[in-house]
Amino acid sequence: MGRRVSPPTQLVKVLAFAGAVCMGLLAAGSGAADPGALAVAYQVNVAHSGVQTDSALTPPFSLRWRVTLPAQVSYPLIAERKVFVTAASSADNATRTPVLYALDRASGQTLWSQVLPLEWQRANAAYDDGRIFVSGNNPFVCCDSQNGVVLAYAADTGTLLWRTQLAGEYGTTAAPTAANGVVYVSGSGAGGLYAVSENDGHILARQPVQYGDQSSPTLSDGSVFVSYACNQAYGFAQTTLAPLWHYSGPCSGGGGRTTVYAGGRLYTRDFFGSLVFDAASGALLRTWEPERAQVYAPAVDSTSLFVTFPGQALHAESLDGTPLWTFTGDGELNTAPLILNSGSDRFVIIGSWLGRLYALDATSGREVWSTDVGAPISGADEHNASEPLSGLGAGQGMIVVPSGKTLSAYANDHTPPTLVLPATVVARGTSQSGGIVTFSVSATDPDDTATTSCTPASGSFFPVGATSVGCTATDTAGNTATGSFLVIVSAPNADCNLAHYPVTKGSRNLKGANLSGCYLPNASLAGANATGANLSGAYLAGADLSSVNFSQASLRGAVLANANVAGVKWLQTTCPDGTLSNNNGGTCVGHLT
Repeated sequence: MGRRVSPPTQLVKVLAFAGAVCMGLLAAGSGAADPGALAVAYQVNVAHSGVQTDSALTPPFSLRWRVTLPAQVSYPLIAERKVFVTAASSADNATRTPVLYALDRASGQTLWSQVLPLEWQRANAAYDDGRIFVSGNNPFVCCDSQNGVVLAYAADTGTLLWRTQLAGEYGTTAAPTAANGVVYVSGSGAGGLYAVSENDGHILARQPVQYGDQSSPTLSDGSVFVSYACNQAYGFAQTTLAPLWHYSGPCSGGGGRTTVYAGGRLYTRDFFGSLVFDAASGALLRTWEPERAQVYAPAVDSTSLFVTFPGQALHAESLDGTPLWTFTGDGELNTAPLILNSGSDRFVIIGSWLGRLYALDATSGREVWSTDVGAPISGADEHNASEPLSGLGAGQGMIVVPSGKTLSAYANDHTPPTLVLPATVVARGTSQSGGIVTFSVSATDPDDTATTSCTPASGSFFPVGATSVGCTATDTAGNTATGSFLVIVSAPNADCNLAHYPVTKGSRNLKGANLSGCYLPNASLAGANATGANLSGAYLAGADLSSVNFSQASLRGAVLANANVAGVKWLQTTCPDGTLSNNNGGTCVGHLT
């Protein structure tokens, strides 16, 4: 599943000098955003630049759904409010075949699936104009020149529309690219780039190349580009495939990497150095990574280039190669990056082998959001032809993350959860100091899940009197909501039922009463005789206490917020804040909280 992929050694036929042996290269692609915020190819777009422009793709994000398929999942396509991926039907090499899945973008539910008549080793897909195009190898023919196959399916129903054999090819392990009515496919073995009609599958044009292999065709406005082992890079005219230019490296052979087109430049990756070409002329402009550098497909926009060194770091540089910043994350970064352009902000997303998905500020490299997807995030090793080509996807307000057999979808989430709190919790203590109190708190969220925490927590020991409990709800995107409620604990021997106390001449007789910690909001106690009463910790907010006789009573810790205390007698009273009324001019006024 793409862990710390190193370029495998490959024997290659020397063209420039005899006897040389070169190693297979690492090349990848990234590109500018497509209209409608679709993801139509490997690294989002037909330029493979890894750039998606979508105002909805701003952190934080929340998990919307997660599905598990039978085997490792490919890079996703996002179009028509669907997510399209390929995966083998089984993890068993002896029985598995590739399957094309169409999932509902909102729920992840499988809308349709089609078993592909291809070898399971690799089946890659592209989208254009209502159709899904898949290239792969013919399962019925081995090791000859009739192995390459291209298939077209209706994106809405999964109906097979046509099937085309690529004569002269040993296979097609590179991802296809489709635009403007043409599917472009890079063959393997005999070597060739094909232009195939999206309408009926007939071959429009073919051009031979040096040992074609795993280089997904890259499109600019009018050209198509591929690059194979030893930087055998080509530019052709779209549709006709008329040759425009060819840069020949020191050798040739099996291998290749998807190129990236951005801003009139073409970026390659190769064991002999990653190069930047003028896309129109093929002129070599500079080397952007040295020989033997192990890198995944870069993401390139109008100002910057972002590239992952697997298991090491993500590097940002200006288009002239000036270093900007480096991000190491958890030390196991494992995917090609994508650039999210929201219109006002730019972000870079990157995944790790340890299952962490990061969103970074593209200008500073500052981490702005991250989450754990629950499994190692699949890398994008184009040399591993035994598995589908993997990588992150973004489009139509969704980030889609393959991680082994699972596929997770994340979407923008700036909506905080809603806390559901109990009303005031009233309990009786088990000792004169208080007791353990339990309560239930929950949270709802319209587009996410949320967890709650409270201080003090349910099951804590609460003292006699009123305690404010503060709670927080947090969703997976980091949005929070806070709230509070009261826990009121009465003393175990307190009698909080005012009906148990007699009324004399219209006033309650509370002389010597034990109301410690009692919950008595808005109580009507006007004129009551509370001489010597114990009201410590009592909750009397909003109560009518006018003309009450609190002589020698204890109100320590009592809550009298908004209570009417006009005409109260405070002789030798212990005030709520612990002050003795006789030391305060014979009153508790000014010491009620």
